Amino acid sequence: MPPSTDAVELLRSIDASLKLLIRFASANAPKLVADDTDLDGKYGDPLMRFLPRDWAGADYKGRHFSECPAELLEMAAETFDYFARQAEEKNEVTDKGKPVAQYKRLDAARARGWAKRVREGRGRLAEPQPTEADPHAWASEGGFEGPTDSEVPF
Repeated sequence: MPPSTDAVELLRSIDASLKLLIRFASANAPKLVADDTDLDGKYGDPLMRFLPRDWAGADYKGRHFSECPAELLEMAAETFDYFARQAEEKNEVTDKGKPVAQYKRLDAARARGWAKRVREGRGRLAEPQPTEADPHAWASEGGFEGPTDSEVPF
């Protein structure tokens, strides 16, 4: 005997409510912060591979988390959390069949861990990547001394 239409609708309503509760609980759960063991491990200091959309500061793309300002790391952590939620909704998996979301959450925790360390003075803040070519960079490279007074035609 097929299930009644009312029963199917009730199950759909329960399913939607459970999904909403899970989303609410995850949004309000404390955010994970990587501990020193993780940050000092093999994968604990990843490269900043992107800049968050709202980041208005200097370019730290290609730098290790340990070399970035805490504010950038906090923004990156929020972005990784967003990526994790998206990956979870799409059921994304790696080539080996592991959920992608868990790796995004690890990156978020590591970004928060490094932000904490940087605020404590335990990071190694680097100079940002140059965003535009310095028009006078050739002058500081050495090897060019310029013409002598006798070589100037006027």
